[in-house]
Amino acid sequence: MTRDRGIHWPRAALLALLCWWTIRLGSGAATWCFVDFVNLAFHEFGHLLFRPLGMTLHYLGGTLFQLLVPAMLVVYFLIRRAEPSGSAFCLWWVGENLVNVSVYMADARELNLPLVGGGDHDWNELFYRFGLLGEESVARVSGFTHGLGVAIMLGGLLWWTYFVLPTRIQRRVHDAITSRSPALELLFPYPDQTV
Repeated sequence: MTRDRGIHWPRAALLALLCWWTIRLGSGAATWCFVDFVNLAFHEFGHLLFRPLGMTLHYLGGTLFQLLVPAMLVVYFLIRRAEPSGSAFCLWWVGENLVNVSVYMADARELNLPLVGGGDHDWNELFYRFGLLGEESVARVSGFTHGLGVAIMLGGLLWWTYFVLPTRIQRRVHDAITSRSPALELLFPYPDQTV
């Protein structure tokens, strides 16, 4: 029989950091996070990747790819690696990316954000193309995107919390969740199997 462990302190430290960033980004106290350097690289690569598919997809491609990478990693860690704790972090990252995108969207009219290479503002172009560049439309779309991002970040935090809990509490949570929906075993594995 394996010995029960207490709180997983390294994961608890990461949870605290992610909670802090979630509060800062969710409240609008910050518009930048440590992962945004990585997000920017994926964003710029997305423009190159989608450019052959036309200008609309070229402008949208940066955002699509910056969201697609962490979303694919959610699936990768869950299905291919059987490491749902990694998926929980990547789910938080998807939400953080949406908050990052909402800041870019909100700037579509003012054009104050510095752009890589000083090129076109993606969301100014996209909102203009779809007739959404009015102040109310920009505020509505960017506000919805921000809210969705915060909700996904909170979902990732809640899921990550499961992997921080002491083994005995994790077992109780696991049993309560999987007794109602056995399919959730993939997301909340039995504690002795958690990675």
